[in-house]
Formats: sequence, structure tokens, C-alpha cells
Amino acid sequence: MNTYYLRPKDTLQPFVQQYIVLQNITSAADIAQKKLFTLGKQYLVFIQKGALAFKPNDHASFELPEASVTGPFTCAVNARVTGPLNAVVVQLNAYASHRLMGISMESVTNYFRDLTKVDSSWQFTAKALNNADNLDTIQNILDRVLEDLLPKQKPALRQVDEMVDYLAAQKGQVEMLDLALRFKTSRHTLERQFMEVTGLTPQLYSRILRRQRYA
Repeated sequence: MNTYYLRPKDTLQPFVQQYIVLQNITSAADIAQKKLFTLGKQYLVFIQKGALAFKPNDHASFELPEASVTGPFTCAVNARVTGPLNAVVVQLNAYASHRLMGISMESVTNYFRDLTKVDSSWQFTAKALNNADNLDTIQNILDRVLEDLLPKQKPALRQVDEMVDYLAAQKGQVEMLDLALRFKTSRHTLERQFMEVTGLTPQLYSRILRRQRYA
């Protein structure tokens, strides 16, 4: 079992937080030990060998395809590994999937989207990662592909990015009415837009931030 953490290019901040390369993972315990696929996080996952499935509490189980976006999870999730598993994982921030790929994240919460059905070019990314024979090549592929998305950023609902960053800066210690007043919007509109961009309600996102603070 080997796990490698790679740093994305600075130009990808704040959207892309880290790359994780998993090799010869044989059990769900290996996944849990790495604290992957935790509450509130979004990930791109490229399966190179083996299989990875999830069963969130109170939600249906699912197996990830070759290239997918998964998360955020709002509850505990159990992983099932058919291995040995090799995979490349990209950890994103709370609004990256919507901003860079235009994905409505409310449909992905506790589930996944097949990236090749979002854009067929992800098939080439998955193939390139499968053929990569070293960590530098993997890092360069991901940097290039994700940098290519930057000029295609979706302008709609950009205010939600500011809300996410503000909540994170305040460590979730914000009342929803105060948040709505700060961003000059109704609470209903705030919740609807926040859910579309992040897959979470602002209340739940704040609770996750507070929990992480004391973890």
C-alpha cells in the first residue's frame, strides 16, 4: 500500500487543494486511514485498477466509474474496495466542480457524476493517467487538464464562492440571517444558490466547518 500527496500548481488555487495517488489499496480501512471522502469534501476520482464503491448512511450504495466527481457527503460513508485498487484522487474546494465544470452539485451530494458524460474529453484524461508511469507525469497531466478549465469558469452564482470563503474564514460561526444580510439576498435564495454550487446548505456547511475546527 502506497499513498503519495502531490501539490497542484499555484495557478489552480483555491479550486484544487491536493492530488492523492493511491497504489495497491486492498481494504476500506486503508481509505479510512487516509481520511479521504470525508464530510463536505468534493473529489475527482480516476480509477486505474480495481474498483471503489461507497455506501453513505441512509443512501443507496454506488460504484465509481473510471472517471467521476463524488461528494460532498453529508453523513458517514462506508467504502468497499475491490483490489488491489490504484486510483488518482483530486481534492477540490467547495465550489470547484460548479465553477470549473458547471456541475449542479445538489445532484451529486452523497452520490457521483460520471465525468465522461459531463464532457467526453475526460476519457482522454483517464487514459493518460492510466498510461502514466511516474508521479511527475501524473502531476503534469492533472495540472494541464485543470488549468485548461480555468478560462471556462462559469460566471453564474459567483457570489456563492464569496459566501463559502467568508464562512470558512469565520470557521462557520455565522448566523444565516447575518449571512443573507451581508450578501444582500433573501435566506431562501441564499440556500438555493448555495446548494446548487456546493451540494450543501449553508447551515450544514457551517456545521461541518465548526466540527473540523474542534477535530
